[in-house]
Amino acid sequence: MKNILLVLVFFVAAFGISPVTGQVIVGTDNASASAYSAGWTNGSDGFITGEGAFGQWFLVGASAPNSGFVISNVTTLGTPNTALNSSGVSFGMFASTNAPSYVDAYRFLDPSGLGAGQTFSFQMAVNFRNGNKGFDLRGDTAGDPTIFNFNIGGDDYVVNNAATGNGSIGNTYSDDTLFTLAFTQTDLTGGTWSITRSGGVSDFDTGTYLGVARSFKLYAGGTDNVDGQNYLFVNNLETVPEPSTYALLVGAGLAGWLYRRRR
Repeated sequence: MKNILLVLVFFVAAFGISPVTGQVIVGTDNASASAYSAGWTNGSDGFITGEGAFGQWFLVGASAPNSGFVISNVTTLGTPNTALNSSGVSFGMFASTNAPSYVDAYRFLDPSGLGAGQTFSFQMAVNFRNGNKGFDLRGDTAGDPTIFNFNIGGDDYVVNNAATGNGSIGNTYSDDTLFTLAFTQTDLTGGTWSITRSGGVSDFDTGTYLGVARSFKLYAGGTDNVDGQNYLFVNNLETVPEPSTYALLVGAGLAGWLYRRRR
């Protein structure tokens, strides 16, 4: 029994997982976290659960009044988008064609990106589609690290840089659209992505990406003006494990160890 306990400790230390729950470092964050009580600022590092699941925010390009980052109620969009809010607020970012015309928000999936079986997800809402607003999932490749892009601009919603599933996911407009984006790391070579659209238009799209998801970038800019109708709103970040995958890892490891012990 003592030896079994020791090997359980080994698995936690070696793989960063719990053989009981199958979890690695997981967690959630949203705009209602206490870290954002004074605003969404460069270097802020909030969480609701799972401290350490995400790194600090790196915010680039804010220059009032033409561009910036806010913690705001999503009241400028269609009614269903209030579902994006947590305790009445979401993350918002904006930038007009006046310099600087773009703002970027970067964050790492800590401590070293998604593990096999883990899923990163968040929600996004956009009304007016002038300029460009969107999201990059980033790996660790040299040069351009983008392994998935979802861009909203030119009156369309388009996936780029993915291994499969690139192209428009449908350009029908509705101000009460909520996008839920989810990325599941299958193994060290890549994973699957999905975009679920709800509200005035319902749709589901999926595909694959290559590489390990290690960080992400949100961007907005080039819009006609800086009212709330032109904001990119995001919220409800979450990293969760896929218990069955980790259970298999633990089970295989324990079985192998016990087999060797019996021999």
